[in-house]
Amino acid sequence: MKNSHIYGPVPSRRLGFSLGVDLVPAKICSYDCIYCQIGPTPRTITARKPYIPAKTVIDEVAAFLKNHPAPDCITLGGSGEPTLNSDIGRIIKEIKAETDVPVAVLTNGSLLCDPDIRDDLRHADVVLPSFDACDPEMFARINRPHADIGFTQMAEGQVAFRKTYPGSIWLEIFFVEGINTDDAHAREFAEWIEKIRPDKVHLNTAIRPTAEKNVTAVSFSDLERIRDLLGQVAEIIVPFGKDASQRLNPDIRKDLLAILSRRPCTLADLSAVTGVHSLELVKHLEELTKGNRVETVAQGDKTYYHVRE
Repeated sequence: MKNSHIYGPVPSRRLGFSLGVDLVPAKICSYDCIYCQIGPTPRTITARKPYIPAKTVIDEVAAFLKNHPAPDCITLGGSGEPTLNSDIGRIIKEIKAETDVPVAVLTNGSLLCDPDIRDDLRHADVVLPSFDACDPEMFARINRPHADIGFTQMAEGQVAFRKTYPGSIWLEIFFVEGINTDDAHAREFAEWIEKIRPDKVHLNTAIRPTAEKNVTAVSFSDLERIRDLLGQVAEIIVPFGKDASQRLNPDIRKDLLAILSRRPCTLADLSAVTGVHSLELVKHLEELTKGNRVETVAQGDKTYYHVRE
């Protein structure tokens, strides 16, 4: 949906066909992760406020559900850190009053040390926090958090969340070649997993352009090695299995090819021109890249998409 705080439904490797909901403007985030597909965070933030008012979000979700088939999941996340929206607790409760569709929250996990945030998330069906580092140096290198967020504070916040949250926790670890992938690090991750006690651990790596161009994807065989070290709770996130082409509007891909045939564009450029949310565009660009229609090129600190010759 154009010009809206909701987008999709788009195919998610973890959540099926997911209706995405933005609770903060683009890149309002407490992290500046080197692997972010949306790009760098200009300034990290920890202040909570109703960046997008609860009524606005709830009305848009209700209108979608009234006029469209139900998605597999409603996912609060988008282009920043959703727990920075101080209305998130109300939004979760009121969406669940509207529908039986499960509500998921994609969070970087940085603010779960705050009891108010842990309380806000208690009504969500599933919470998917990130946990990409197992020590302070790695945390600073991968997630580049706000100065007020320390590694131990973040990690213990996730431990505390498990003690009070009754729903499912699916922990995600994003692996970057040469930073957090050796056996010693895997064993350290295993120690934290034992403390956090998530229901699942999702192992991920770069499959799309990232904020920093030197981020290198981990091979599938290395992910298998890490999975075996982490135990039965861990699984590698595989490419989306349903027929995404039936639910992704092909007209958007035609528009993208028409635009990119004229000049290379960044993800932000394409979102501004088409009026389509950047995270929805990423799914179309991934399909075009897999089909050898589009490729990327790095120029300075930006990644440009262009039509493959």
